[in-house]
Amino acid sequence: WLKVRATEERCSPHSRAFMTGTPKRLAVIGAGPSGLEVALGACQRGLQVEIFERAPHCAATVASWQHVTLFSDWSLNMGEMGKMALTSAGVALPDAAGFPSGREFIDGYLAPVAAALEVHPNCIGLRYGAEVMEVGRGALLKGESINGGDLKMPRQNPLCSTVRAQTPFRLLIRESGGEERFAEGFDYVSDCSGVYGRRELANWTGNGGLPALGERKLRTKDRLWTTIPDILGENRSRFAGRCTMVVGAGYSAATVVNFLLDLAKLESGTRVIWVTRRSKEASPYEVLDKDVLPARKRLCILANEVCAGMAGEGISYVGGAAVDSISETVDGRLTVTLQVHGDVGPRTEKVDELVSCVGYRPDTSLFRELQVHQCYATDGPIKLAATLLGASGDCMQQTGAGVDVLKNPEPGFFILGSKSYGRNSAFLLKIGYGQAQEVLEAVAPATGAPAAPAA
Repeated sequence: WLKVRATEERCSPHSRAFMTGTPKRLAVIGAGPSGLEVALGACQRGLQVEIFERAPHCAATVASWQHVTLFSDWSLNMGEMGKMALTSAGVALPDAAGFPSGREFIDGYLAPVAAALEVHPNCIGLRYGAEVMEVGRGALLKGESINGGDLKMPRQNPLCSTVRAQTPFRLLIRESGGEERFAEGFDYVSDCSGVYGRRELANWTGNGGLPALGERKLRTKDRLWTTIPDILGENRSRFAGRCTMVVGAGYSAATVVNFLLDLAKLESGTRVIWVTRRSKEASPYEVLDKDVLPARKRLCILANEVCAGMAGEGISYVGGAAVDSISETVDGRLTVTLQVHGDVGPRTEKVDELVSCVGYRPDTSLFRELQVHQCYATDGPIKLAATLLGASGDCMQQTGAGVDVLKNPEPGFFILGSKSYGRNSAFLLKIGYGQAQEVLEAVAPATGAPAAPAA
């Protein structure tokens, strides 16, 4: 009894919640698919939840590609907790066999889930226009209380009265108007902030992942595209009857090329130069004979035909190439210099637009004061990254790896959703929904009281 009493006297009011019946508090960063799912599930399990979203509405990342139709059908894009909440609210679920666009995904599922979450009695608030800048642990510095325990625990600092595992999280919030504040007293934090859509997180277009000469300046001016433009809709005038260079060899690049080919059928003079690092002789996309995603198979076949010169006039493919420099001419066009394998010297192309589809990296500055072990190759959490090294590159073949690989040396801090994969793009929404279930079962078992912060 004396030991417990002494410990209680050293605890702040927030940290006493670990030893009492006070409901545990969860901060969720990001109101996208994974963030909404884990927040809703936590509310259903009795945790008090506060969600912070930097945009003025939910699913901002999805909204940035709302004109794109998903490869996967509705059944793979809805979480179990979200479906339960909508059913309870009398909201009809979409046809599980349909393939939604990004806009349909928001209107038919994500927005109704956010609305159900907001009125849940355990939801402290869904804070739009509130960007989490950094996360800390009370007054503890990054190098103190290693792994949440006594190792390197400061002994002569009255501000650090409890070890890391018993010290609440503290979030620095920047509101939409620019003012800053702290949000404190959280037992758990789930970082579901994603990777796609933010210009500053897009990988560089140049050789070896470095910026091409001139790329930094042009990206700051918002002159280059790092997301999938709405080529047939809102952004049509930027591409119709003009020449566009597309850089990259993933599904996003193939999607952009497909949109441009469709536009070329409607607008004469529309031309495409597609640049990839892959060999000129090899087909860049693997076509699965029994692909369970038929739209993906069709896109891969089309992309391979383009690379083989079978797509007709108006499009050229440059394989085995890297972008060396990008500059803007006096008439507003772009001059792009390429290093092409087999060419004697550099190759120069004049284009009107450049769409860079070379991936994204996670924003790790958010948790730089926490003890998060990152993979040196992907920037994702190390345990999960290690399991993904041996996994299939096909997102449809991947399964959840369990809650242990989602844990960090920082107790109670979890990186979920696409951000958990770091630079690895083989992420599927069903994985994020599964991660939410695994974490919630660990911190707030459905059959019992919430557990102590998971180490």
